[in-house]
Formats: sequence, C-alpha cells, structure tokens
Amino acid sequence: MPAIPPTPDQFPQTIYGIHDVEGLSFLQQNNCSGWLVRSVDVWNDPPADYSTVVNAKCRVIVRLNNGYGSAGTIPLPSGYQAFAQQCANWAAGSKGIKVFIIGNEMNIAAERPQGQPILPADYVDCFLKCRAAIQGKPGLANANVVPGAVGPFNIETNYPANPTGDWIKYFRDIMTPLQGQCDGVAVHTYSRGQNPGDIVNQEKFPPPYQNNYRGFLAYQNFVNAIPASMKKLPVYLTETQPLINDVPNWLNQNTGWVTAAFAEINRWNSISNNQPIQALTLFRWLNTDPGWCFSTRPLVLDDFRNAIAQNFLVRLPTGVAPGQTLEQAVMAAVNQVPWMPVNNTAALWKFAKANGLQDQQTDELPMTYLIDDYIVQVFNLGIVYVKVGDWGNIKVIPK
Repeated sequence: MPAIPPTPDQFPQTIYGIHDVEGLSFLQQNNCSGWLVRSVDVWNDPPADYSTVVNAKCRVIVRLNNGYGSAGTIPLPSGYQAFAQQCANWAAGSKGIKVFIIGNEMNIAAERPQGQPILPADYVDCFLKCRAAIQGKPGLANANVVPGAVGPFNIETNYPANPTGDWIKYFRDIMTPLQGQCDGVAVHTYSRGQNPGDIVNQEKFPPPYQNNYRGFLAYQNFVNAIPASMKKLPVYLTETQPLINDVPNWLNQNTGWVTAAFAEINRWNSISNNQPIQALTLFRWLNTDPGWCFSTRPLVLDDFRNAIAQNFLVRLPTGVAPGQTLEQAVMAAVNQVPWMPVNNTAALWKFAKANGLQDQQTDELPMTYLIDDYIVQVFNLGIVYVKVGDWGNIKVIPK
C-alpha cells in the first residue's frame, strides 16, 4: 500500500512532547497541545484507550515492541509474521492512536533478539509485515505506520555494505527500500552536555564518521538522509536528552537547554526548503532509570515551562492543508482506493437505490476521524458515511 497521507487531525498544535503518557498532566497544566510517546510490549501490555488524551488536544505516538533486552525489539525472522499479527491485534484493540512505530534502535546490540544482529533487509521485511497487518484491520486503513528510530552514534551493527557500522548509512539502508511503503520517519538525537550551546555545537566525529555530528545536530544528518521521494512524510523526534560525560543524564538545573532544543527545531522548521519536524519529545517522564527521568528535576521542569511559553507551533508536512473537515477527510479516504464496477444485486446497492443514490462504486471502506471509526461507501450520486455504532445517522456527500 502506498504511503498514507497525513491529515491535520493527527497533529497537536505544537511541537512539544514527552516520552510517557503520564506526562499528560504536565502538558495540561501548561495549556499545551502537544505529544506523548508510549512504548509497549505487544505481548504483555494490554491495548489502551487514549480518548482522554485526544480530548485534551494532545496526540499519542505508540512504539510497538516485541520485547526488551534479549527478547529483541523485533523478534528473530521466524517470528516476524506472528509479531506483525500481534501488533495489529494490539492496535485494533486500542483507541485514540493514529501513529504506530515498529521497534526501537535496531542497530544497537541491546535491542537484538537473542543477540542476533538486526540487518536493514531483515528489519524492512519485518516492518512491511507489521504495516500490512495493522492497516488490514478494520478502522486502521489510514493508520500511519513508521519505522523505528535508529540509535545515533552507535556502530555495533556492521555488514558488507556498511563495514564501519555508520548509523546514518544504516538508517538510509532502511529508508531507501521503504520508499512509498511507510508513513513517517522517527528520529532520536542527544546533546553532549546540558547547556544551550550544546544544542548547536557543530563538532563532528573523526573519520570514518567525519560527516556525522557528535551531538544534538545529529537530527540533521538523519533528516537530510531521508530519500527525496519521502520528503512529504511527517518527522517525529521521539527521544532527546542530554548526555553528561557520554552517559544519559538530567542535571537538576535550569540552564535553558530545553528551551534551546525546541528553539532549534523551530528554527529548522522556519526554513521553507527544510522537511519540517512535527515533534520533539523529551526522554523521559517515568522514573524507570534515574539518569533518564526529568520529571523529578524541578529546575528542568521550569526550563520546559519556559520553552512551552514560546509556543512553537507544528509546521505540517508538505501538501497537508490545515483545517480539514470531516467531509474532506472522507473524500481523502475514498480517493485512496480504486472505484469498482456496479454490483446491483448487493443489499447496500438496494438501500442506495431506495434513497436515490443509484449504483455502488466501491466496497465498504473503513476510516478513522479523530478517535471515531466510520464506514464509507461510494455510490453513483453520493458518498455515504456513518459513524460505527451510530447506524441511524447516515450522512451523504452529493457527487
């Protein structure tokens, strides 16, 4: 299936984000329409309903994992199909989610299944199975399925086409075969230090990685490596934090680092020729590891509040028009499928004829608008749509 065009309703108003849905209260307290990222183990974490998040004008990105540690962020190749089906089941059982990421930092050794390296070709195979399974579920045809972010600065996975394990080459070797077959891009980036100047530090690595930034500006290496045919896709920076002495850590200091990070992404987005970035999410809210958690650092939270006060708005991907109505979303959905010949023996055709709509031109098409599922069908004189469960309230768009 070709890339699913993003729609304005899948984005909040701003680029501010938090890794962990438990950060919703902070965004609400600061009147921020932003992002929340959740990582799940599809075998052990139950499906979730994020309607309350959507109602709070925020949006959730969910990362679907086979597991953590030696279980592998994706399984061994023999388990790809079962994993894909489990991802689809998890997604189908959940509400309020439009964006699903498959796996995490596949190039780092800590994410390997049973220590087996995840090569780009293997990941592409797994991803395509997952995407097909998710988008094949009723109501999920328009789900945005996104490849997992590549671990920056990591050289643990090498192969004949990439003997040095260059993380940007690994990223490119995943994205290139997925042209036209994925719906967005996920990126991770980190700075060396927690001062504002560390955000814009242009230091690069020595050879053979001399083209790659050592710090936060690594996001530019990733975005610039996105194939030209994918420049209209949304980009989500789903993890960022400082590295202190090369180790992830948050110092309880209001240095302006957080404000500078969001300002840098806003600066990037202000350049019309740049592929815009719709999200920057701070890692992380939950105190699963003292070095990762910023919610226990009140001075960092003050910095975050200062950043939110700048009100850096989302710049939509190229070609997405703001203010899409429900009827426009319906039209976008039906235009993604070929219209079929008339079947004048079908019950739905008879219903349409009784209402003066004449012949059936498509099968029933599931779609999602905001958090609600709809069924859409095209007839000669109108496009019929109805909210699932609200069968007595059928609407028609005249053709």
